Amino acid sequence: MRLEVIGGPMFSGKSEELARRLRRAAYADKKISLLKPGVDNREERNIFTIVKEDKKLSTYEFIEMRCVNSAKDLGNLFNPPRFDVLAVDEAQFFGKWFLKALTKLMRIGCRLDITIIASGLDMDAWQKPFGIMPNLMAMADDVLKLTAICKHCKGQNGLAIFTQKKGGSTQQVEVGNTELYEARCRVCHFIPE
Repeated sequence: MRLEVIGGPMFSGKSEELARRLRRAAYADKKISLLKPGVDNREERNIFTIVKEDKKLSTYEFIEMRCVNSAKDLGNLFNPPRFDVLAVDEAQFFGKWFLKALTKLMRIGCRLDITIIASGLDMDAWQKPFGIMPNLMAMADDVLKLTAICKHCKGQNGLAIFTQKKGGSTQQVEVGNTELYEARCRVCHFIPE
């Protein structure tokens, strides 16, 4: 059993990196289960869209894609595991129930040849650790932290490691794309009010 975590701000290529790893698994004829939280209802820039548009993955017969909203949704998937690779996108949106289920899977399946790849925002717009991502990063065998180009200074002040909330509500979880968020560097990022 192996846990790989991909973190970083919005627009840093986390989902594209996840898809790249899934292509490698497909070339190795691995059975893939791809999960995303039901709260991620974006039509564009979601992992299911990326997979459906990918030449290799869109025709790969051993990949299943599911939206997960509760521990009950995970039930049949884990008993017994029907995958070689469990891929999780937007992991920050999953609650502690999801972390508990993954921890249990890793404990009981520690000798299984399974790779879990989780991708998500490591920090929210207030520069605080986001959801279960800190726990996943701490438990991981491998962590990749991606950066983006700062939308404000275009990288002149450094790479973007934060997600800037431009509008909308003051809620931590508000699903959106460029209309609500952009990547920012340390100099250009400010804490939303």
